[in-house]
Amino acid sequence: MTTPVLAALYDQREECCNTLDAVLAQIEGRDMTDAEKTLCESTRERLETIDAQIEPLARFDALRDQHRQASAQLAAPLANGMQSPRPLGVVSHVEYRSAGAYVVDYMRANGIIDRGHADSEAASRLLQTRADQTTTSTPGLLPTPIVGQVVSLLDVNRPLIQSLGGTKALGNIPGTTFTRPKVTVHTQVGKQTAEKTALPSRAMTVAPQTFTKETHGGYVDISRQDIDWTSPAAWDILIQDLAAEYAIETETVVAAAFATAATGTKPPALPAAPVLADWTKGLYTAAMHSYSAGQRMPARVWVSLDVWAALGSLVDQQRVVLPPDQLAGSQDTPLDSFDIGGSSLAEFRGDILGLPRIVAPYLPSKTCIVGPADLYEIYEENIGLLSVIEPSILGVQVAYGGYLAYGTLAGTAYVPLDLSAVTSLPTMAEAETEEAPAEEAPPETQTRSRK
Repeated sequence: MTTPVLAALYDQREECCNTLDAVLAQIEGRDMTDAEKTLCESTRERLETIDAQIEPLARFDALRDQHRQASAQLAAPLANGMQSPRPLGVVSHVEYRSAGAYVVDYMRANGIIDRGHADSEAASRLLQTRADQTTTSTPGLLPTPIVGQVVSLLDVNRPLIQSLGGTKALGNIPGTTFTRPKVTVHTQVGKQTAEKTALPSRAMTVAPQTFTKETHGGYVDISRQDIDWTSPAAWDILIQDLAAEYAIETETVVAAAFATAATGTKPPALPAAPVLADWTKGLYTAAMHSYSAGQRMPARVWVSLDVWAALGSLVDQQRVVLPPDQLAGSQDTPLDSFDIGGSSLAEFRGDILGLPRIVAPYLPSKTCIVGPADLYEIYEENIGLLSVIEPSILGVQVAYGGYLAYGTLAGTAYVPLDLSAVTSLPTMAEAETEEAPAEEAPPETQTRSRK
């Protein structure tokens, strides 16, 4: 039988393995983020610590089991070779008038008086003298079981940041700000007007694009008792939750800035109830303006949740007729190839007119942006986990955070559709009214509220 201490260690080890499985399950077709790497490394270190504690306790547990087995083999059987009878019901409690009366019933029950014939009535009386011990008698000895993993309603994926090429290293860049060089005025090439006349000439101008560093993070004060006495271990759950909140915070901040930086020439506003033809014309017009401003073909369409729901319902009713996807497994198959012109309730991934559609849940409502994938940059240095012991109060203060910088190299290359007049987009008002009081979030708000 496993001791409670060893069982608790095995539970903590199982929780660590579940944490690793949960992180790895979210990584599909992309590199691990710094937050995920830090969480995996801290979980691995915790596993090594738990294994070092389990090893000696498991040996002691095995020795104890061997001792119990040996003791059981040495125990003398009853005189009649039979097990004590177990009555199905006990209706009363027997009290013997003297010790002698108890001894007589004991001898009869074990067949000592009647030459090996056990008296079942005497055995029944003996059983009725035993005190009934039930779970109501020992409430302080019964633990409250925790079944399964702790449920966390957080999505730690950062689809917008990943679609923009992920984050670039920020660790070796000094200062609170830094710049990226950008050619604002190009040289000139033209036709010579006559022999021995000067060719066209214009100086090239390179201007700096400024990026400002920001710090994002959070901390929690936790007692030493909460770390040592909880199962699953509060420490592992706390670290995982801080890392998840950091991922959501950075994705939310970048989403707001990205929507603001998209300043390309908007196509004519879509009508109040746009049909598929209106969306198609608007997207192609936005793509035209995007190429004109950035000299790059558009590579993505970024949409908020409400636009994804509206476009998905339109596409599934009337598919756009386009060439079929290339053969699966071919080397020429695009990375984002997925049912061109299609959508799905099962996942956010899909295409619009041959462009990968990126659903970024933290973009503001009524957002649909067309543009290239390499003219908006995000830099990040993940600090990870920091902790300090507070000996006077037996506590531990733990923090998680990182540095972030982001900005566009050509805001006019990102062209938003004008959806201000559209009234047919679904909203989150119904779900918010059912699940939360009205004062907690405005009905039209779709972005995640931040505390």
